[in-house]
Amino acid sequence: MANTLLIVASEPSGDRLGGALMAELNQRDPTLRWVGVGGPAMQAQGLVSAFPISDLAVMGLFEILPAIPRILVRLSQLQMLAAREKPDLILTIDGQDFSKRLAQKLKFLDIPHIHYVAPKVWAWRQGRVKRLKDLYTHLLSNLPFEAPWFANAGLPTTYVGHPMTQILLALAKPEQQALQLALLPGSRQSELTRHWPVALSTYRRLRQLMPALQALLVLPDEAAVQRCRTIAPWQENEGLELVWGEARFAKLAACRAALAKSGTNNLELALLGVPAVVYYRMHPLSHWLAKWLVKLPFVSLPNLILSPPGQPARPPVYPEFIQAAAKPENLARALYPLLQATRLPAAQQQRLQQVAESMATPKPAAALAADVVMSYREPLAKP
Repeated sequence: MANTLLIVASEPSGDRLGGALMAELNQRDPTLRWVGVGGPAMQAQGLVSAFPISDLAVMGLFEILPAIPRILVRLSQLQMLAAREKPDLILTIDGQDFSKRLAQKLKFLDIPHIHYVAPKVWAWRQGRVKRLKDLYTHLLSNLPFEAPWFANAGLPTTYVGHPMTQILLALAKPEQQALQLALLPGSRQSELTRHWPVALSTYRRLRQLMPALQALLVLPDEAAVQRCRTIAPWQENEGLELVWGEARFAKLAACRAALAKSGTNNLELALLGVPAVVYYRMHPLSHWLAKWLVKLPFVSLPNLILSPPGQPARPPVYPEFIQAAAKPENLARALYPLLQATRLPAAQQQRLQQVAESMATPKPAAALAADVVMSYREPLAKP
């Protein structure tokens, strides 16, 4: 009988990770059977989602409060699904808060549980790692400093890298970058509401100083484009080019600089060798709580890779502007010299190269993650 795997992703980025991992595992063992929750990428690999992934895609402490009743219902639904299907292995992907609560509810299964994208407990309340040891059998990490950190705490962890590391590092970067500023305001409605007007205003300020400047607006899909048009519309003559999906990487590589909200896109920009300024705005109460809890020198992943938790802080590769500091005049001031330079300054180029070297892996992330999953395959094989 084929192994049944319960796989759950709670947001679009997790769906993409899950889809790639499922594709790799299906290639190695076409008899695998999938149950759980996922989006289009995971469904394309054979998952019939128990409910829409959008029911779980909520971010921010105070943004999540209205969604709690719905999430509790979905947790119970997955618990019942697991009891009925009796899976041989559990795979949860990202969505730390939801995945942790699901892991607690599925302890009764007493089977291996692999969590893909290690929780960022090194950022605050590091003692929580003890609870993770009771919930997960193995972690898959996408940041190079995490594997030794969790291993030292007694939780087996494998660094698999960013899913696009090898592709991005191999992408040819033009000798001369176009006078174009990449704008990456996020993907969720709450992110776009807070970030897109700031990005558009910043671009307009810079364009007054550099009339030839063009912009590349990078979004996840056409629906996000329409949300941006509603939040802060722009004119057709303002020089904005739109791009989404895999096509964005070649376009980004040709940009002279980027303005990016804090997130995974920062790592993609670093692997492409694009200089950037990072900004982030959140609910005021969420920001107050984050300042109180998180004791890290930076929020951007490339900066954290250069200055891992517990080590002395080094100069950031990407300047950061958070909350009130993330205003157009500050961002424009930081971006202007980057846009003026036709070549990347040697010091910044060296730091970006250090990030790339730290992120390098011998195989794609999905293949390395599948190696770990398959290592649990034999003990799970049914007679």
